[in-house]
Amino acid sequence: MSVQKLSAALPDGQVLAAVDIGSNSIHLIVARAVQGSLQTVASHRERVQLARNMGANYELDAAAIQRGIDCLQRMGAMLADAQPDKRRAVATYAVREAINRDVFLRLAEAALGCDVEVISGREEARLIFQAIAHTQKLEQSVLVIDIGGGSTELAIGAGFDPDFCASCRMGCVSFSEKFLDAGYSAENFQRANRAALQSIEKYLANLKVCHWGPVYATSGSAKALAQAVEHLGGNGTELTLDQLVALRGEIIRRGNVAWLTEYGISDNRMPLLAGGLAILIACLQCLGISELAYKDVALREGVLYEMLDRMRHPDIRLRSRQSMQSRYNIDVEHATRVAETAQTLLSGLPKGWFGNKANHLSILLEAAHLHETGLQISANGSQKHSAYVLENCDLPGYNRDDQRLLAALVRQYRKRIRSEDIPQLHGLDTPHYLRLLLVLRLAVVLNITRWPVDSECIALRADSDTGDLYVEASSAWLEEQILLKADLEREARYLQEHGIRLLFRH
Repeated sequence: MSVQKLSAALPDGQVLAAVDIGSNSIHLIVARAVQGSLQTVASHRERVQLARNMGANYELDAAAIQRGIDCLQRMGAMLADAQPDKRRAVATYAVREAINRDVFLRLAEAALGCDVEVISGREEARLIFQAIAHTQKLEQSVLVIDIGGGSTELAIGAGFDPDFCASCRMGCVSFSEKFLDAGYSAENFQRANRAALQSIEKYLANLKVCHWGPVYATSGSAKALAQAVEHLGGNGTELTLDQLVALRGEIIRRGNVAWLTEYGISDNRMPLLAGGLAILIACLQCLGISELAYKDVALREGVLYEMLDRMRHPDIRLRSRQSMQSRYNIDVEHATRVAETAQTLLSGLPKGWFGNKANHLSILLEAAHLHETGLQISANGSQKHSAYVLENCDLPGYNRDDQRLLAALVRQYRKRIRSEDIPQLHGLDTPHYLRLLLVLRLAVVLNITRWPVDSECIALRADSDTGDLYVEASSAWLEEQILLKADLEREARYLQEHGIRLLFRH
């Protein structure tokens, strides 16, 4: 795909674009919605190897950052005329783990002209499963294995919702660099195999209770390996454990992988093939799998299909919320009142008062719906239990920072606001977090009796010049609400500790 604007493909708004910022490559895919499915109209891939030379301190090196930004600037030019709500960019392992990811994200978002979501490994696995589910008819449970540059994702399920998702810290870039750059010896392969088995080991208890039929592998490593075993009886899409073991033996015997060029393996993929091979063999051995099939889809297609689904169906976050409310016996009626009160309070505040990310307001309302998650565990310190559950559970529809913000809001919906619990998140500074938090806290306080609140009796306003907040209520009504008035005054003291003045006027 040449470097050109995609405006010709975008006028009717039915074209979607996804950017997948991976540990090895960055992919752009543009597709047109056709009768509930997607038809690819353009794609572009560049190998940037963000994970190369990360080292034990998980820091993206300057050269890798520059390669990534140069690539994203070219992709940004292609997407210049794309509608903002018809494109989505996600980043995976290398950016997810990097200690300097904020540096990269700031430059990446400027290059692309849109937000970049850092997704968790489990969310990555779920989206990859979506790609399979939308392109295959899953009449029985399947296992999907996706070997990326820095991590390997596993997903099991049928239909469109996986039953199990996991992400293992092993990828073709990191394993090639750590174990096989020094040579393709039997000892080095054995070390790589052992490390891969240890990475999968912690999920074995969960995997043993899962059942699956067909096994599918996705992404570049699987595609290259399917090509590489053609001379061993493969057909370019199906692989067996015996073929992979034989391929490993041939690489060890020859001491190189250069001979695989005759099977269509690209020069860019060649140095990473052995790392992917070691990981795939370990997966099959550990899970007792003898054969699998390569499918030509990946994370980027999953991102596109989810965008399409969100256009046609309720937000996936609604399903996540309902699942959590059911699992933790949340008082849905009360939670809904808190969310409605938060929405009413928001209506009295300037739109730009919370920054430029509308997504944060959506997460605030989800926090209102889920703030009592931890009550089922214990009423004592329930906000801490709620935050722990929400930060660590599987929440489809949330990227990593979204989930951390959700947990951070719920963690501080009551009691004194602790500075050490204020999150450090890309695109959200402390003042904007505190503004989101105060709306949630006030919504909870206003519903403390668990009786419906007359939203017309109270409002929240902001002074754009001073930054002061005003709770507006009739003096007669407020004097009748003795406990509520005391609670609001306590909130004012807590907020004052963080430089926010909450005042009362009638």
